[in-house]
Amino acid sequence: MQLLPQDIIIRNYKDGETLWVSQRLVLQICQVTEEYLRTRARALFKKSIQKGYKYGDFLPNTGSAWRWGKANGTFYYDYDCLPDRKPTHYRSKFGAKHELLQAYEALQSADKSNKQNQLKNAIQAQVNTFIDNTDITYYMYSAIVGFNQKQAEQMATGRAWCIWIMKQLFNDNFKLLGINKKQDFYQVCTDMLAPLELEGFKINSPAYLRNKINEFPFTGDTIEQLKFFISGKYGNDNAQIVGKFPLIDESTGQIYQFDIHQAMMFHLYMNPGGSSKEYIRTLWERDYCEDVQEFDLQPVAYRTFCHHLTRFSSQIKTARARHGEDYYKKHVQTYVTTERLQYAHSLFAGDGSGTINYKYKKADGKWHTMKLYVILITDVASRHIAGWSVAPVGSHKETEAMTKAAVKMAIENGGNQTMFEFISDNHGAFTSKESKSFLNLAFNKVRTIEAGNSQANPAETQFRLFKRSLKDIQNFLSTSWGTGLEGQANPDHINIDDMPTYDDAVIQMHELIKRWNATKLRDGVAPVERFAIKHPNCQPLEPIVMRYLFAKHTKVDVSYMRGYVNVYRTKGYSDSELFQFEIPQFGGVGTELIAKATGYTTGAQVKVVWDETFADLYTLDEKFIMSCPRSIGTSQSHAEMDEQKTNALGHLKGRKAKQTEYIDDFETSLNEVMEGLSYEHSIALGGNKESYNKNQINNENTNLKNTTKQRVNRDFNSSEWSA
Repeated sequence: MQLLPQDIIIRNYKDGETLWVSQRLVLQICQVTEEYLRTRARALFKKSIQKGYKYGDFLPNTGSAWRWGKANGTFYYDYDCLPDRKPTHYRSKFGAKHELLQAYEALQSADKSNKQNQLKNAIQAQVNTFIDNTDITYYMYSAIVGFNQKQAEQMATGRAWCIWIMKQLFNDNFKLLGINKKQDFYQVCTDMLAPLELEGFKINSPAYLRNKINEFPFTGDTIEQLKFFISGKYGNDNAQIVGKFPLIDESTGQIYQFDIHQAMMFHLYMNPGGSSKEYIRTLWERDYCEDVQEFDLQPVAYRTFCHHLTRFSSQIKTARARHGEDYYKKHVQTYVTTERLQYAHSLFAGDGSGTINYKYKKADGKWHTMKLYVILITDVASRHIAGWSVAPVGSHKETEAMTKAAVKMAIENGGNQTMFEFISDNHGAFTSKESKSFLNLAFNKVRTIEAGNSQANPAETQFRLFKRSLKDIQNFLSTSWGTGLEGQANPDHINIDDMPTYDDAVIQMHELIKRWNATKLRDGVAPVERFAIKHPNCQPLEPIVMRYLFAKHTKVDVSYMRGYVNVYRTKGYSDSELFQFEIPQFGGVGTELIAKATGYTTGAQVKVVWDETFADLYTLDEKFIMSCPRSIGTSQSHAEMDEQKTNALGHLKGRKAKQTEYIDDFETSLNEVMEGLSYEHSIALGGNKESYNKNQINNENTNLKNTTKQRVNRDFNSSEWSA
């Protein structure tokens, strides 16, 4: 029995519920004719009704068989009034009444579920049109808090949802979707948003969604909307104790860069003016815990004490005072690099398919043939094949690596200009997680065609036309999978020995693509000529994005590299080339940014994306930190100095001096804080200003000799070439 949604009607009467079946179902199950129902069944039942009785579309129950009614132009028959006598047994053919009701309820449930899925698919398609990939770039590189690409994509999706919901709430536009109540609209949106768990927009109930939408700055500018998803939980200092409240000079109003905890722990650890060094555990137990309690403060835990002293940025600033000038210069301070002495550069579509054939040997030693599978990145407006890549020998799989290689070639052939939009089919080579991340950075907008609608992909047309141009090639055997007779080569004249090898086929494909791009179209203009006429809004791609797409990726720990990021390019087993990049404001803001991004750990392990000019530093979960320029080395000998190396010498020595200036400022500020604390402590213990000044003069006379000697060593260094 084939049951349709309109085959069953349930009607309620005073005596209970009545089930009615459609005439279509009666004709199918009972195997009677429509003429029989019209001339005999319905006519006989109508005669059984008392004359003068008023009735509507559904006739009353008179006890006779074939009780009927009419709704929406269709006749229906009361299940209980269907005749069930020998030999026909019409009612029994339908089965039990409860079984028929169960089948009807299951059909209704499936229909409702199908409608719900169609509604969600329609909503998702509309929301996707509001997603702007430039929002991803903002969250990764311009927001006050760093986010990795996955988080940035989720936050961009959250903004698209908010804009779409606000537009649906305006003038109750959601009713066009078939949703009558606003509460039902919020419930549908919640059912779709809750499983996504979007960063900065985690929705768990319709009430919470309503509150978030009410707070969303719909009429504000784009930046306000983007900042809406960056909550206060990112980068807050609610749990911070050390460094949260800097000290203030009550007489001058000066704000110091330290609080009481930092001042004490750094002073104890550095021990300025002293030659001995105590273990950190001893400093914490014997000195810090007792001293900080005199200011009515609770000491921090030993773990926290060690954490602040041994973090990467603190070690750089405290190493000179704790370990000495010699250790600081050899192991911490940045240095002047030198070179070796010697004499003496609008819409794109992507698709993949098999093309020309080549021969190759399998493990059995026999020759076999295979199509050369190619991914083409085509500029739709000009039909110019901007980029392409081939599958490995013996393979017919389109992979993420092929997509990346083809897109990179397209970017370079386009002069590294803006790639506005990209469209492709739903193949995994374009829709995998790795490919999406790559394409979303390369293009302003990325979209895929509707599944099963390949005609919507311009690349399908491009590939078909390109294959048509290959009909004159001897090793082009068929245009596609399951091709017809007219699209196949004559098998009588195919000799596998005449096939090119894989390498020859790749070279052949290179020449065929060049031929395609240079062949004039019907208007007399070749694709390569039209491709040069670019969109007026084209701009050079951001260098930082270009490096992320094209440059090398590696991981290093910069905490021991003394102001540089050192990476190596290896050739073979023993030949390697060092590339050095300068960390800006080393010892100052630069090191603080790295330390903060890496979680204030002892080391500073970062991801480096680098080429021969710049290195971009990211956290290990790919949050951007800073860009470092290439370091230009000077020469070890005056004989080989030129203007560039002379300028490099001045620049690098300036970096050393600037780092020393940061350290001097750090120590001076710390000493000012400690002097202020000593004065306040002396007054609190019953002293006065005169006794405090007398003690200070004695201390200054005691340390005068050491201070003068240090100043002389600093100002009159005999070797200006020392590292």
